[in-house]
Amino acid sequence: MKPRELTPESDAAKGYGLRLDLMARDGARRLAERATHALFPEPTSVTSDYWDYARFRFVQRIASSCISVFATQQMLTAIGLGASRSLPAAAAVNWVLKDGLGRLGKLSVAANFGRAFDSDVKRFRFTSSVIYDASSFVEIITPYFPKHFLPLATAANIGKSVGITTANVVRAPIQRTFILEENLAEVAAKTSAQQVVADNIGLALAVGAARSISKVASIRPEIRRALPLIAFGPLAILDLTCIWKELKAVQLRTINKERAEIIAEMFVKEREIPTRARVADAERLFIPARLDKSNLPLTVTSLGEVCPTPKSLVNALKGSRTARPYILAYEPGKSKTRVVLDNKARDAPKLPSSNTSEQRLKRKHRFPWQKKKTGLKGRALLALSETASSRDVLQAIIQVAHLRALPYRPDLTAEQAYVWALKESENLAKRDIDVFTKKLSNQGWHQGRVLLNSAERAPYSVDSVPALVEALEAAVKSSDGKRA
Repeated sequence: MKPRELTPESDAAKGYGLRLDLMARDGARRLAERATHALFPEPTSVTSDYWDYARFRFVQRIASSCISVFATQQMLTAIGLGASRSLPAAAAVNWVLKDGLGRLGKLSVAANFGRAFDSDVKRFRFTSSVIYDASSFVEIITPYFPKHFLPLATAANIGKSVGITTANVVRAPIQRTFILEENLAEVAAKTSAQQVVADNIGLALAVGAARSISKVASIRPEIRRALPLIAFGPLAILDLTCIWKELKAVQLRTINKERAEIIAEMFVKEREIPTRARVADAERLFIPARLDKSNLPLTVTSLGEVCPTPKSLVNALKGSRTARPYILAYEPGKSKTRVVLDNKARDAPKLPSSNTSEQRLKRKHRFPWQKKKTGLKGRALLALSETASSRDVLQAIIQVAHLRALPYRPDLTAEQAYVWALKESENLAKRDIDVFTKKLSNQGWHQGRVLLNSAERAPYSVDSVPALVEALEAAVKSSDGKRA
């Protein structure tokens, strides 16, 4: 019997083709599953914000890899343009700069910003990216200044070393926020795998672009030098935009000064604790918190700045047997006079009634931070005792939030209004602190410790408050007597 031939129209051929198609689909599915398993952690082991972070970080690494390729190409071009420098000597100089001066950059970062990294990981991460891109730009322009190769390469290598070191240091605190099953090592490993893939894609794209332009560059060599410079702008914008979005996607559970201020202000206005996503959206990544046009920015500083005179220190300590956990003062933007919170501050007295327009004008008081003007409007100054707990820090920040929200007091003079504002805000903060901390815990915030950097955590210590107050009062009286 003659065997049956397989024709495209036969049922056997159709069945065979269907099996091949199913096998191909099954193979593609298994390949996709393996790739997913190799590059990403288990979905149930990480928080929901991890996926936005990973997506934007992947694109950012591609752009950063392209920038690195173009920067290296330009550095090699600059070495070739230096007529007074041979290639081996230039390569040796570059090696010394990278491994020698670059290490000095790492040492500088570790020595000067150690504790600050934990208190402000997002801003340090974004700032490190700006520094890295700026250093890459310096490398890209080196062919246009071949005689200045040495100082340009030195500055670029130090800047890139600082940027890379900072990015590596703050990566662990960010990755820790994603884990749900104590799987930090897995998240770190998958992140490294994603970075390898993204870097190779960026390398391939940059090399492909350079090879594509080489044909034109053989006719006009200046085009080869101009390509990295032209491509840097869009790549740097893409790089920084993706970093901005990936950091905005990160919902940190820890509380630093800026996040505490954001939460406290929303709590004072709405009586509810905002979600971590809302706080992450409100955080600033480049401009330091409350340094542009904010109302009454808070500065955590030393006792000497909060109480610069013996009299102000007496007002702050009088009436208590032990040192207060914190001292709060207000410094107007123009007069530079401070009003210090006093334990014995009483409700300010009301002025006698009057119908004259001049006296009514004197009585009306608008707090400086409520004026409709641009620029800084004074600042709140906070000094913390060595015994101050995180609860005390949160209470002080709530007090400042209430201070910003206080209404006008047309019945008080400016001096009386300051005293009333500080006392009233303190009473409101004491009223709210228990509810505030409880709601923080319910929302998943780690309120057991408020992260402060070394400059903010400069605690004061007073052994014997009554004896110190007595000595200060004597010094004030003696000083007043000499003036008289």
